[in-house]
Amino acid sequence: MPASYTPAERRRKLWLVAKAAKQSLAGDRNQDTIDDRLKREVERIDERAEERGRAEVAELERRLSETRRAAASAKVTMRTSSGTERAAARRQMNDHEQAGRRLERELRRLR
Repeated sequence: MPASYTPAERRRKLWLVAKAAKQSLAGDRNQDTIDDRLKREVERIDERAEERGRAEVAELERRLSETRRAAASAKVTMRTSSGTERAAARRQMNDHEQAGRRLERELRRLR
């Protein structure tokens, strides 16, 4: 699953990684010289970002299913009506399908 970092988390993680690299370079090559508190903080940041990413994907999937249902409903309305009502239903269906395609693109980007 994708991780969704906030700008503050990115800055903090970058700073922690730089600090860990400095500790690693200063220590013995055959031992782990990185402070455990740094490792735990990076892990906590990663866990929060992964949870946020999972929540975003779940919400996008929920919205996509709603949009698909609305497009199907508009299509049924379009097929069962005539005249201006049919044209309005067609525009509504096209709008829902376009929104669905945007949501699908965003989901593909996150996965």
